[in-house]
Amino acid sequence: MPNTVKIRLMHRPDEKLGFRLVPNYKMRYKTSEFDTSIKINSEGLRDYEYQKDKDSATFRILVLGDSFSFGFGVNSEDAYPKILEAMLNNKVNGRVKKYEVINAGVDGYGTGQEYIYLEELGNRYKPDLVIVGLYSNDVQDVMVGIPSAFAKTRVKNRFYFLSYLRGLQILLARTVKEDIRSEVLQIYQDTYSPRFENALQKTKEYLIKIRDFSHSIDSETLILIIPLTFEIDRSNWEKKGLGKLCGEDFLDKNTSKFSDIFTGFGKKEDIPTLPLLPIFRNSKVMPLYFTRDPHWTKEGHRLAAESIYNFLIEKRLIHEE
Repeated sequence: MPNTVKIRLMHRPDEKLGFRLVPNYKMRYKTSEFDTSIKINSEGLRDYEYQKDKDSATFRILVLGDSFSFGFGVNSEDAYPKILEAMLNNKVNGRVKKYEVINAGVDGYGTGQEYIYLEELGNRYKPDLVIVGLYSNDVQDVMVGIPSAFAKTRVKNRFYFLSYLRGLQILLARTVKEDIRSEVLQIYQDTYSPRFENALQKTKEYLIKIRDFSHSIDSETLILIIPLTFEIDRSNWEKKGLGKLCGEDFLDKNTSKFSDIFTGFGKKEDIPTLPLLPIFRNSKVMPLYFTRDPHWTKEGHRLAAESIYNFLIEKRLIHEE
């Protein structure tokens, strides 16, 4: 079965979220750069099964995000939520006997969908901490519109839904050049259109809603800012000839702008925020990203997990005693 069909079959329409992962779906996804197995559990998560109830000795983390959190390009155990879970459980001591890190990442989700998903999953799993993976195209996702608009107008029409998921498959398989064409880099520009400015503000509002809902269920929130590949390795930019597309001096400007904006936002709103950009830039481990596909390799996911682990300890966001 072609990969395009497999990706489409992995999702089903949903009135609130626009689409969601199909429970118990299994597939193998193979490209020139990776060969992965994807298994969705009975709750529609790319993870193993969890008991909804947890005892007082379990510290539970819920990870929200898009294809980076989902682990596109790697097997489930090599995605940062599962690596983090293993790292935490290797350090178990005191009253916490077990750490669970539930991967609720869904390829193609934006911040608005993640907030809606949290309302559903938060009451189901009662996490102690919610991690939100934030990527620069999340602002574009908000600009496209809240997923309920798609659900109300198109979710009942199978043809439109499959066409939408075909677009999602292309999104996942895109090269860095296609990232530019899809306007992922708008946030790095000197000035914004009113429409983009509005989407940026709405993205921040969704993050505040995620924080407030998390507090309502006695949970903390961590924003994880995920860098783009060209921010880490300039050769990815040069190999694609993107200077001609965006201007030869583009990379000489403030390419940390996305990270800076949301790091400042997190500080202002008192939301713990971890920008991965400086950590990834200083890493001696390569490659952190695939060459053609813009997602993390196993090494990228491991570095992300290690960074989160260290941040949780430093900020005392987990129980060590």
